Amino acid sequence: MVVIISKKKEEKLAELVREFFAAHPGIKIIAVTGSAGKASAKIAIGTVLAQQFNIRLNEEEPRTKADVLLQLMGINMPEKGIFRWFRLRRKIKKYIKTENSAVQLIVQEFNPQEPGYNEWFRSYIIPDITIVTSVTNGRMQVEHSLEEVANEMISLANFSRMAMINRDDIDGRFASFLTNPNITTYGSDPVAEYNFDDRNFSLEDGHHGFIMSPENTEGLEVDIKLIGEHNIRPAIVAAAVGYATGESEDNIKKGVESLRPLPGRMNLLRGADNTWLLDDSYSSTPLTALAALQSLYKMETPQRIAVLGNMNGLRGIFEQSHADLGSHCSTELLDWVVTVGEKANMYLAPAARQKGCQVKECRNAIEAGAFVRDKLKPEGIALFKGSSGGVWLEEAIKINLHSTEDEKKLVRQTPQWIARKNQFFSQFKG
Repeated sequence: MVVIISKKKEEKLAELVREFFAAHPGIKIIAVTGSAGKASAKIAIGTVLAQQFNIRLNEEEPRTKADVLLQLMGINMPEKGIFRWFRLRRKIKKYIKTENSAVQLIVQEFNPQEPGYNEWFRSYIIPDITIVTSVTNGRMQVEHSLEEVANEMISLANFSRMAMINRDDIDGRFASFLTNPNITTYGSDPVAEYNFDDRNFSLEDGHHGFIMSPENTEGLEVDIKLIGEHNIRPAIVAAAVGYATGESEDNIKKGVESLRPLPGRMNLLRGADNTWLLDDSYSSTPLTALAALQSLYKMETPQRIAVLGNMNGLRGIFEQSHADLGSHCSTELLDWVVTVGEKANMYLAPAARQKGCQVKECRNAIEAGAFVRDKLKPEGIALFKGSSGGVWLEEAIKINLHSTEDEKKLVRQTPQWIARKNQFFSQFKG
């Protein structure tokens, strides 16, 4: 539930949160922000830290500042009643007076909607560690320049006690925005202080290698059951946070090896007729779509099909972004490029054809799913990458699953989402 309250009440709520952390200085805040990859990093960090510490983590994406404040406290806004604000304040004040909080670490997502969002929290909380996952074209870039987006994301890191920066997904030119002297980097690049030395990969077992760190220069040997270089980075930063908080290596290893893909985020599923489906249908941006495509290219398989839907929310840059993604489609590595949605059909498809690819343009996910079901061969892999509104490639995946039991592993399967999608797809009938 999104919490929307007046600016005055928002500030009063923030003052109560500040009072809580003043009364409980032993509780540490691990903040996660960025243009993309926040949820994966948040869950990975929480999973690793939970091996040793009592943590608080809310899996829901915070939409407002009030959402962030209430998630930090682990308190829900009462849903109804004219006295709900009074009841909320009383509940928080009672919680402030709790002598021994069971929580040791709070992993909190910060989801900026406009410039100044992260900076607003400076007066009320000081994160112990802030992770900046990326600076890229995304929700904020719709209205603001990439420089403004970078400044917004990095502002949270600047007033934290320590900052961890994704070296791969943040352009080096934004380093000048950092004023916090206590920073470290993580990523796939071996130059990053925390990185992963990848020794072996298989579809069934994932990646085998070593997490390299200042704490262990010989490397922590781990098996990471995640797919894609960009999905290894949350595991790396989770280990980095584990080291920074004093977690034992045994627990870091246990936590990292227990990580699994989130629904709709590079989740490998068995398809019909002994095929493979790579479900990356949760959302799509130029950064994540290219990363998913490059991951598909690295997989040993007799056949690759890329199903690429609209990247929503790009506005003024949508034409170039879709064309750029199409230009990265390789005729040597892809048997088919399947596009879904008006923007993908109009701009991505021609660019892929220009590269020599076989392209099938589809009006919707149902049509794309039926096409893939007809074309995908045994042991072949189909990648599904697209945004939510009007694309919903999880419904294309559903047509290709080996077992209907796996439908529960797909995103947006609640009755509310199904009703919304059925209404959308109904316009194509007849």
